[in-house]
Amino acid sequence: MLLNIIHLPHRADRMNLLQNELTSQHIRDYKIWDGIVDREKTCRGISRSHKQIVADAKAKGTPEVLIAEDDIHFTAAGAYNFFMSKIPPEYDIYLGGVIWGKINSDNRVDDFSGTTLYLVHQRFYDILLSVSEEIDFDRALANKGIFFVCNPMVVIQHSGYSDNQKRYINFRTYRKGPRFYEQ
Repeated sequence: MLLNIIHLPHRADRMNLLQNELTSQHIRDYKIWDGIVDREKTCRGISRSHKQIVADAKAKGTPEVLIAEDDIHFTAAGAYNFFMSKIPPEYDIYLGGVIWGKINSDNRVDDFSGTTLYLVHQRFYDILLSVSEEIDFDRALANKGIFFVCNPMVVIQHSGYSDNQKRYINFRTYRKGPRFYEQ
């Protein structure tokens, strides 16, 4: 399955990290999409970056679309294949991991933060494309679909400067609590 990756061209540091992640997971089938920057409202650019990929999948009649952000960090060797092997039979969005969200015992989450790696089913395309661009993309999705999180989670974001938050974020602190895939 094609992995669609959002990348801000001015972030050469992320491209180097991304290439290392793709190599370590043996991912060869991918496409890099230029992220959209909105200088007035960052969340609008992020939302449009994700939506351009879903709109393309919808136009092509693709039954599901796999999306990642360029700061993706897989938790261990084989994590990508593990994620792909655990796709639930019924979902609107299947997430590789979340930074925040109450994960239920069946691995469902209604409200979450984190679109580092996720798979969208075609029945959810129109809903996703209609969410507000005036709030953070993941926040706009809250309670709008059937969302499952891979268990154990396979991704987290690389620590570094966040274009969204406009500051350095240490994502390693988010590895506390939930289980993460380890080989």
